[in-house]
Amino acid sequence: MTRIIFALVLLLIPCTLFAQTKPSKEYVTHLNAAKNHNVGLVKDKAHLNKLTKQGKLVAIKQRGYGYRIDKLTHSHAYLVPKGRTVLNALARDFVKAAGQNFFVVTSLTRTEADQKRLRRVNSNASSNDSSHSYGGAIDISYVRFNHKLGANAKLEKHLENVLKDYQAKGKIYFVKERQSRCFHIIIR
Repeated sequence: MTRIIFALVLLLIPCTLFAQTKPSKEYVTHLNAAKNHNVGLVKDKAHLNKLTKQGKLVAIKQRGYGYRIDKLTHSHAYLVPKGRTVLNALARDFVKAAGQNFFVVTSLTRTEADQKRLRRVNSNASSNDSSHSYGGAIDISYVRFNHKLGANAKLEKHLENVLKDYQAKGKIYFVKERQSRCFHIIIR
């Protein structure tokens, strides 16, 4: 009898260790918005290059009016064309609201391999598909403005108000991620 119980326990342990969590309704809505850009899951760097050549993904400049791209370790500076347009508009409206300041973009398009690597170092990284892997997501730090690390309640509020306006107009979805200290933005 003890052997049977032990065998059952051994069979059940792997199932519980590797089970994916069921995504929330909000997560599914956001993921579907990213998938609606018809890029498909970006598998690897070669696939990313192919999508770029097809014009389905476009390069994002390291420096733009109102934004800077951080050193990207788990993503690549590409978005769907509509994403580039929205990023530039968000940055422009942020400067209008906050004066001559800029925000820092910390993540853009991830390959499937990038997402797996990120999961090893960031428990907040989804174990399901990520909207970043469809070229339709942007992370903007809310504790780094003008390349200065540290809370700035005034600039954070300006950025959040711009994001709320864009969400109300149906241009984006966004979530404030506490652990990563960024606004996770999904292009609609």
